[in-house]
Amino acid sequence: MFKQLFVATAMSALLGLVAPASAQDVMQVSPQTNKILVENEYVRVVQATFKPGAKEPTHTHPAGFYYVTKPGTLKVTYADGKVEMWKPKAGESEWSDGEGAHSAENVGKSTLQYILVEVKSAPNKAAAAK
Repeated sequence: MFKQLFVATAMSALLGLVAPASAQDVMQVSPQTNKILVENEYVRVVQATFKPGAKEPTHTHPAGFYYVTKPGTLKVTYADGKVEMWKPKAGESEWSDGEGAHSAENVGKSTLQYILVEVKSAPNKAAAAK
């Protein structure tokens, strides 16, 4: 009984340590590919630059908007093992509701770059005026 309790407690502690590592902020795990352009209480604007062969370890992204400035090919591997090839064109943009745990690697021959606007919060002056 004690052995089973010890194993269950040890596994819970181990899982508790592993789970947060899979949900790391991209600036903490990959400052070499990311540069903060603007940060305040409302947004964080990040310029991501992936030279050929550049890799980012597992991280997440909050809701936000991206705009591609240099096209390329990024291999994205999700925590569940799913792999996607992202081949954005220059000028491509899109809103994202957030991105789950994933790692990324530039598997192309050119530098891929995009601007990511991460939303923290925003005041709603229209609602306050009512």
